[in-house]
Amino acid sequence: MPLYEHVFISRQDLSNAQAEGLIEHFSTVLADNGGKVVENEYWGVKTMAYKINKNRKGHYAMLRSDALRRPCRKWNA
Repeated sequence: MPLYEHVFISRQDLSNAQAEGLIEHFSTVLADNGGKVVENEYWGVKTMAYKINKNRKGHYAMLRSDALRRPCRKWNA
């Protein structure tokens, strides 16, 4: 199966626990659809290069997965 890397940026007003909960949620979605999480990293709150929806900071997280294309397409829907 192909390897994918996903970088998530979530709003700065979330707590660290809520941001890490998003990683668990996406890992569960991936596992339910036949994929496997190889590694996940929580990078913490970082300043963005430019504003996105009036936000200057965000919680960054990276998820490396081994999955077919089908589970990854669900995230884009």
